[in-house]
Amino acid sequence: MKYPHSPRGGSLITGLLAILCTLHTASAASDIPTGTLNVDRTMIRVGSRSNLDWSIQYPSVSPVGVDLIPTAKVKMKVRTLGVAFQSGSILFPMEGSWTKNSSGWTTFFKGTSLSVVPTNVLVDTTINKGDVIKFRGRGGSNALGTSWYDYHQTNTSDANVVVLKNGDKPPSYAPAYSQGNIKSFLTPYLDSTGKIKIGAQDLIILWEGSDADPGTTYFDMQDLVVLVSFEIVN
Repeated sequence: MKYPHSPRGGSLITGLLAILCTLHTASAASDIPTGTLNVDRTMIRVGSRSNLDWSIQYPSVSPVGVDLIPTAKVKMKVRTLGVAFQSGSILFPMEGSWTKNSSGWTTFFKGTSLSVVPTNVLVDTTINKGDVIKFRGRGGSNALGTSWYDYHQTNTSDANVVVLKNGDKPPSYAPAYSQGNIKSFLTPYLDSTGKIKIGAQDLIILWEGSDADPGTTYFDMQDLVVLVSFEIVN
């Protein structure tokens, strides 16, 4: 089953994409193993052996919390691209909400994959320079939506939510990406190398709705996929 995950902790992002500032999110480069390989000689004769020693560091998952703080007045639009949260053939609900300046959370999506209309604009509002924007998502622990897993917020360091900008690569620890089983609703937003392909002022937010851990079978970071777009206004 697609089961939700638990939080971890992060850093502040000031600025919004290319037009505003730099967005530092969890990036694919951070989860590539690194290390050294040493050989005791540069050339060896046929039949001879060379001594090798190596050291490989496998990075731990350390997601980065994100606060979106525009450095200009912008129009923000939010769309839900897809939901893939279920147990066998039984669909479970996902919920997404957002807040500005911690003034209370507003739900923009609540439902199963059957409720998704990717072209629908669920939030269309103006964000002033310096406003602090946060998003959160959670999955239902039953099909009726009467019980829910914990929220996963973009402003906390949480492995269950990832914010991506143009050119980023989805986290490689998500089985759905590393195994190539990417959902059709995300495919149009990937280039031929598997990197995110969206506008310079856009973001894609991925949620894992369950309490599974990264790298486990059901952790695929596509239980809720949201597109957030920004446009500078006068």
